[in-house]
Amino acid sequence: MNKSSFINKLHEKYLKRVSFYRVPEEELTRFSWSEGKTVNIYAIKVSSDNDLYHVCTLYFAVKNSDKTNKLIQLDLVSSTSNPEFLKISDGCPDDKLSWLHNHNLLNKVTDPDIIKGSIHFGYEEIEDEDQWKYLIINWSKNWADSEYYATQSAEEKPTLIHSFPKTNQKFFIDRCHFDDMLKALHDSQFTDEFNQCLCAYENEQWFLCATGLGSCMEHLMLIILKNYDKREKGDSLLKGLPKNPTAKDYLKAFKKDPIKIEEREEKRIESLFLLRNSVDHHNTGITQKNSCDLLLTGIADIYNDYYPRSLSWKPDKS
Repeated sequence: MNKSSFINKLHEKYLKRVSFYRVPEEELTRFSWSEGKTVNIYAIKVSSDNDLYHVCTLYFAVKNSDKTNKLIQLDLVSSTSNPEFLKISDGCPDDKLSWLHNHNLLNKVTDPDIIKGSIHFGYEEIEDEDQWKYLIINWSKNWADSEYYATQSAEEKPTLIHSFPKTNQKFFIDRCHFDDMLKALHDSQFTDEFNQCLCAYENEQWFLCATGLGSCMEHLMLIILKNYDKREKGDSLLKGLPKNPTAKDYLKAFKKDPIKIEEREEKRIESLFLLRNSVDHHNTGITQKNSCDLLLTGIADIYNDYYPRSLSWKPDKS
């Protein structure tokens, strides 16, 4: 089986296994080789201390940006024929890969580059079509299953929205109704980001909290723009956004129809982002807390003022 055929069949079986779980399209980001993503597939021959097999193969994948899937084969049998490598159990392929990395044998691939769910270990010397099929089916299944269950466990245990432990802080949850806001938005990424900000606030990590809340404001503004975009048949509000938009870009979009914020409101939102940038370790604790309080209130205001309208607005048919 040639390289191209091997990769295509492996990818085909991987996607078939992904479809088995019937994951909604918006959640396909859970899988590393879906949605047109491309990878480099590594097949590395190494030594083994197994009584029946003296050579085994380590397989894994690394994300790439070339828009083409590639197969990279390395023969490291001689480099791994030593007690130090062979004492690593065959049941610990991650440790074997770490050893190869530490000895600069992984073709400049580092541990963080490796897609963890893709790591596969095999003794088989592939000599016929049936063995290739077995490898492809077994590997693709394990890969997709690993990614599904790893993310599923995280989704089944979502980050909880904690009420602030101090009585003088909890009023933010009650007054701004953040729990209701998160339920209405129904955006798992925003919920996770916002909950992490609440956690930082709770632990008086003001710089982290302020930085995160600034990102949450940008994310909330993007959600609002997308709501309008779903209903707008003319020029898209998202069309003018650059690839990596900043607060200024979101404000510029908010100034357009149909949102068309006034100058005073623009300055108010702009001041929130300036406030986000002003929080650092040079501020006193009271100053930093007060700044985070204002940012939390600002998020509640942006949600209350613009999100409901983004759901009810209808384009002018004329």
